[in-house]
Amino acid sequence: MLNEFLLSINFGLFVGIFITLFHYRRDGASYSFKKSLIAFVVMVSALSIAIMIATGTIRQISIPHTILAATLLVAVINAKGNVAKLSKPFSK
Repeated sequence: MLNEFLLSINFGLFVGIFITLFHYRRDGASYSFKKSLIAFVVMVSALSIAIMIATGTIRQISIPHTILAATLLVAVINAKGNVAKLSKPFSK
């Protein structure tokens, strides 16, 4: 029962990550191939995990996975989908 609940939560979290990144608007920001590639890889990964949960490929999930996904979603929402803001502390 807990596992199904965690799977449902994870599905929503990964769809949320994908949607947030998908709806990012540059609004005059400069284009960076590396950062766009990172955003693309994260989007594909998040959507792939959501599809794997929906199709039953992933049947077991743990609380730490859920916490990690929730943390990533909060970070992506806080950055408004801008991967450059997520990587900014590492650019110095």
